[in-house]
Amino acid sequence: MKIKPSKAGFTLTEMIISSAILVMVVAAGMAGFAYMLQNERASATQSDLDIDVRTAINRLTSDMRLSAMDRMFFYPAGQGPYWAISFPMATNNGTGLLSYGTNGLIQWNQTVIYHVWSGQPSQLRKTVFSPRNVNATDAQRQTQLNNVVANGNGSGSTLGSESATTTVIFDNLVQWNLYGQHATFDGYNSTLIRNLNANLGTYVLSGGSHQFKFTVTGKNPASSGYKVGLDSLVMSPCGVEREAEAQLPVTAQSGATATADYVPNGAWSGNYRLLYPATATGQYFTITMENDRWEETNFGGAGSLCDNTVVAFDDTLDPKDFIVRLPGPDYAWKAEVQTMDVFGGGSSSGDTLRNCAVRVLLRGSSMMCGNGITLDGSVSYVCFWAASNFPLRIMAAYIAECSDMNNYNVNAAPTNSAQLFFGGSSASCDIPSSGFAWAWASSKYQIDHDKSYLISFLVANDAAHSDAHYWTELHNGAPGCWILPLATAAMTADANWNSYAYYQTNLLFGVYGVYTTCPTNGTFTSQIVDTHQNAPSYSDVNWSATVPSGASVAMRVRSGNQPDLSDAPVWTNVTAVTSPGSINPGNNRYVQFQAQLRPDSSTWNSPELKNVTIRWAGVASAVNVGGTFSQGPDHGIFELTVDGNPVLKGCNMDLTIYKDVYAPGGGTRRITSTVPTEIYPRNTGK
Repeated sequence: MKIKPSKAGFTLTEMIISSAILVMVVAAGMAGFAYMLQNERASATQSDLDIDVRTAINRLTSDMRLSAMDRMFFYPAGQGPYWAISFPMATNNGTGLLSYGTNGLIQWNQTVIYHVWSGQPSQLRKTVFSPRNVNATDAQRQTQLNNVVANGNGSGSTLGSESATTTVIFDNLVQWNLYGQHATFDGYNSTLIRNLNANLGTYVLSGGSHQFKFTVTGKNPASSGYKVGLDSLVMSPCGVEREAEAQLPVTAQSGATATADYVPNGAWSGNYRLLYPATATGQYFTITMENDRWEETNFGGAGSLCDNTVVAFDDTLDPKDFIVRLPGPDYAWKAEVQTMDVFGGGSSSGDTLRNCAVRVLLRGSSMMCGNGITLDGSVSYVCFWAASNFPLRIMAAYIAECSDMNNYNVNAAPTNSAQLFFGGSSASCDIPSSGFAWAWASSKYQIDHDKSYLISFLVANDAAHSDAHYWTELHNGAPGCWILPLATAAMTADANWNSYAYYQTNLLFGVYGVYTTCPTNGTFTSQIVDTHQNAPSYSDVNWSATVPSGASVAMRVRSGNQPDLSDAPVWTNVTAVTSPGSINPGNNRYVQFQAQLRPDSSTWNSPELKNVTIRWAGVASAVNVGGTFSQGPDHGIFELTVDGNPVLKGCNMDLTIYKDVYAPGGGTRRITSTVPTEIYPRNTGK
């Protein structure tokens, strides 16, 4: 049987079904491919956005780090967040370095403003004003920033000869927020130390008084307490440190009591600190400080000068304090100091100086191996000392200036000599063994440390009363004293000994020291202070002093525009004020004072100057706020606000941008990129 081949094919139904399956497979493949392609595009878009936002952040960070925190202005007003900032910029000088002026300060030649423009789309813009108007006030710069934000560009906002250009950094900005980093300080340290020149941040201070509030915000995990310690504060445009404890009493406080804590041994400025022994978070104290003033309390600034005055820490006061006073009453000269022989010795026999005149040289600062005389004094008392085993009888004693102030010379000047009287009335005196006796002139005999003097005395012709304590002169070639044997009272008093047979010895006999009262006047000249104002209006000078009856303190104040005050009047041409009050030293940038002190009529009692304050009208200015603070194992973390507003130390920035892309299945998908960063400006605007 023969089989015929089949002629049957796909039926129409089978063809339709097959075609439908094929279409579905192709459609599924195309959809998958489209989805993959859209995802790749979204991924590329995300990558592009990430690059854009990082580029923008790097650009902002680069600009702001080279600027100055104390020259930055923010919009809107308040504590933030902000969405516009203005700051100065300096272009490099072709070497990659910033340009500096002759005063050593950075030359800011542009004002840069980054700001958000809320349009369709929103944009981050950069407006540059160049050349920067260096004479503009802080108020003008804030107004300029406000106008740029409102207008979207620099039109109508230039200051002086500035021109403005605005560029778009990128579109489609979702969010750009700036937050100021508040001024906080962690006081923890394993031992008690001073943190010198701590910078808390920047604040724009207007003229007048301001409230500085220190609030405890926590503590380091290693700390056992919440204490706050302030040694000194810098909180005004002039930048002069003020003693923190001098700002007491506080304006307000909660939870603890701020006190002046005595820290001896000179480790702390003024030997005190302001101590606030907080016990918990949230406790605070507030002090009031004025813009602007100079408070001189320690009298130790660089360049200060004492002329017949001394700066001393008086621990008899309550509270203890640094003072300026006239030197004395004290020893102006001692044998042990001049000879460098601290102990000295006795004599080998009881008649070493019998019937001899002894002439002792007191070397002043101008003399070879000088500086034996350390003080000036109005009344001089001479102390004579007998030997340890034998008494001393002095028949007459005299004091006179040297004829040669520069070289060793036995002769006295023909003028300014006086006889010394024991007990003020007797020309002679018996001094027991190891004993002392004091003698002085009938009228005041002044001692000047720049001059040299001779003390001459005649020893009795008595073997039992002719020996004195002595010191060995250790300066090579310097005389201990000169001795004239077989002398008389007239020979002893004679100014010129050239015709007598005297001899020189390296032993200094008999004269232990010269004690003086205060000098008739003295001055303390302060450091020179830079107000950082071109034309400050000085209002008054005030001081605190203890002034005995008959004594006085007067004050001279001068100003100039040269840092060394070479253009200021000499002190003798400056009128002194005898009581605190108004002054008119001229409206110049640099200022200095000179205090004049005079003792009472007896010259035994000196006035004591405790502090001096010079005030001038403060102007609105950005200030680097800080100081010297204590750190210790029981100290906490505090935050500073001024007039209720935070002090800014740096900036936190959040930047978010977006782009809409097609989504699978239709519609759009928004892709965003966000980068947060911290910025710390590293230059100063001063």
